[in-house]
Amino acid sequence: MGRYSCPFLFGQDDLAERYISISDLCRYLDRYMAETSEGNKGSAQEQWIQQDKERDVLIEQSLRNTIAAFAARWLPITSSDDLVGINNLNQIQTMWRQARRDMLRIINRPSYRSMLSLFLFALTPIPMGISEDEETDGVSGQVCIHAGLQQVQSLRARQRNLQFSGSKVFPSLSSTSICATPESVDTSSFINAENIAYWAAITFDTSASLTLNCRPLLSSGLFGFESEFTWKLVRTCLNVFNESSKSWRFGSAEMTDERANEIIAAAACWKLLGWKLAANFREALRDGHDESEVRKALSYVNSSVKEFDTTFRPFLDECYKRMQFLGQQTKLRWFSLMLHYHLSILMVLDTIEVVERYDLLVDLKDASIEAENTVMNALAFGLHNNITLRRAIDSLPPGLPRGSGTTRTFTVPLVAIDPYPHHVVACVQLMRKAIGRDYRNKNITQESYDSLNSTLEYALRHLPQSSKSVQAAR
Repeated sequence: MGRYSCPFLFGQDDLAERYISISDLCRYLDRYMAETSEGNKGSAQEQWIQQDKERDVLIEQSLRNTIAAFAARWLPITSSDDLVGINNLNQIQTMWRQARRDMLRIINRPSYRSMLSLFLFALTPIPMGISEDEETDGVSGQVCIHAGLQQVQSLRARQRNLQFSGSKVFPSLSSTSICATPESVDTSSFINAENIAYWAAITFDTSASLTLNCRPLLSSGLFGFESEFTWKLVRTCLNVFNESSKSWRFGSAEMTDERANEIIAAAACWKLLGWKLAANFREALRDGHDESEVRKALSYVNSSVKEFDTTFRPFLDECYKRMQFLGQQTKLRWFSLMLHYHLSILMVLDTIEVVERYDLLVDLKDASIEAENTVMNALAFGLHNNITLRRAIDSLPPGLPRGSGTTRTFTVPLVAIDPYPHHVVACVQLMRKAIGRDYRNKNITQESYDSLNSTLEYALRHLPQSSKSVQAAR
């Protein structure tokens, strides 16, 4: 979401930070909109202002509860005792249930923090111990994503014109509109923050359309996406990166943490376009479009892969050569980019195989080999490279004097704290198919087959074991 990855702020050093706290960003947006709204209300509306403050407290509490439920899966990392592990599972279930009960209320309180709460809950895995009946008796993650995207649309529009449905009529409320003219105070920072939040929403929208095989809500699908400003901007960012990187020399001495993160962030921006094009290709096959449209969509995928390989892969390879000298956060970002970008290519290949359009595989032969190799290497990288984290100690053990330390340090493989473990599960499942195919075709030996499957099993073993999806994959 920082200045090297968000296309709306690409390279603008004076307007954006390198890294963004999305929760703080959403709080800022809600606070700005609330202050502007209060300024437009007269003294006769003091009761409304008080209600808005009470509503704000509830929105903040819901966000905190959702963040806790989202992060709870990593509690077992900090504890090795079996009894503590059982208690952790109970805590995870309790926090998931509490967050889920709050989702309907969050849907009915539109705000940027509510949007974030909905997105985070959609990323929160269903814990072990939740029955099928309980799982289906409530709001699903997909519903939360769609509700969050609809909130983004209404918040950005800032329109309070007459709206109605079969259940309720919402009158016009022009007095609550936001003033966003160039002359207004702090408008520039507000618009920048809003654009970052919009890019985050576009990320969720694009990811959902690919992984859930559904239509996007914030942007066009197969038809019309080429003319949209967002995707034109991503292509412009590619050109900007190409120009700025011409003076860079290859070699480990030139690869600092700052430069590596700039490369990774710029590649992550292009990655989202790759996901978009992959989703469009799946849409073309799913909806039965003409052969010309299917071929056109596939050609876009192929072109984006070639562009990635030409522009970013040489620099990412240089990052890899220097990796042991780079920071652990940089290692995590590199691992996440390489795994998630190539996942979209594996999903395209899987779609082609499912519909038995093997004639389309010819155009992706080189890309498929590269994707399979990179995903396996990325998983191995995530297993063999560690990250050290610290957690505050709530209560000191008996006999330990105060002041002897208030934090606990623990070290885990990168794959263990990947914020999108469901993507790792998807990679494992798709690679199992690829490895099985190569073994049946005698392209790999029994020894290689066993070794590759062992790597996949180790990857699953290090993911949050409280997740039903992880347990099902194992």
